Amino acid sequence: MYKWKKLGLIFDPTDRYDWMKTHATTPTPIVLKGNFYRVFFSTRNKINQNQTGYIDLDISKPNEILNISKTPVIKIGDLGTFDCDGIYLTTITKFENKLYGYYGGWNAGQRGLFYSKIGLAISEDNGLTFKKYSKAPILNIDHIDPLSVMAPFVIFNDGIWKMWYASAIKFFYERDQLKSYYTIKYATSLNGIDWFKSNEICLPLGIKDSNIARACILKEMSYYKSWYPVVDRLTGQYRIGYAESKDGVIFNRKDELSGISKSKVGWDSEAITYPYVIKHESELLMFYNGNNFGKEGFGLAKCMINE
Repeated sequence: MYKWKKLGLIFDPTDRYDWMKTHATTPTPIVLKGNFYRVFFSTRNKINQNQTGYIDLDISKPNEILNISKTPVIKIGDLGTFDCDGIYLTTITKFENKLYGYYGGWNAGQRGLFYSKIGLAISEDNGLTFKKYSKAPILNIDHIDPLSVMAPFVIFNDGIWKMWYASAIKFFYERDQLKSYYTIKYATSLNGIDWFKSNEICLPLGIKDSNIARACILKEMSYYKSWYPVVDRLTGQYRIGYAESKDGVIFNRKDELSGISKSKVGWDSEAITYPYVIKHESELLMFYNGNNFGKEGFGLAKCMINE
């Protein structure tokens, strides 16, 4: 099992800039050198449009922020494009001295709905700037995923690009509130751009779950390990689950082993979500959000038990 020690809230985005008024959702780290990391996140302006910013920090002193991006590094798209209302960067893959940033872009719709597809932005300067690969998505809705695709997590492993992404199963109203069901599916690519969908459900929903919103994948030895946010069907609140797989496609859920839960009070007392687990030297570290989809920012936890 795993057991995590929370190190507290390490970044609060509130009222930093006009484009960074609230939220630092889906923290997505890359290592720059040694202890120095750049952590990307989705932040909101006053009309709730999401764009991508970052902070730099020394992971050994995570509460001391070294730098904050002054402008968005991935901006919303032109009016009418698939990402004109918001961008959620959820994974970055290093390949040939470039950063491939995969994100969910969304359009606002009628009756509270929104439409999400997956885009790609590439950086050649360690994330100081990104250039979108295309104004169009690289992973779209189709007969396999007819409603929505979002929250990609991508690794390059054994000569193959592998993507785990969230796919909408159903939208419906319950007591006049819009509800949804999401689960995680799998796709592969030879170049990181053109993707083949397997239509395999990697993480099935439990009877008390409504959504699994993003899968963070860490390959250790011969196992793929995943931490992911799970939404409770009754309360609508998030918790963090855990699963393992031998082939990276079909995962065995072991949520009771995740080792982390809500706090009794504070910024993560109502929900705990969007985990991103990394291995730094010999330690496992988890970036994660708390209440209200990361409205107050993101925190860090250190793995104390791993057996």
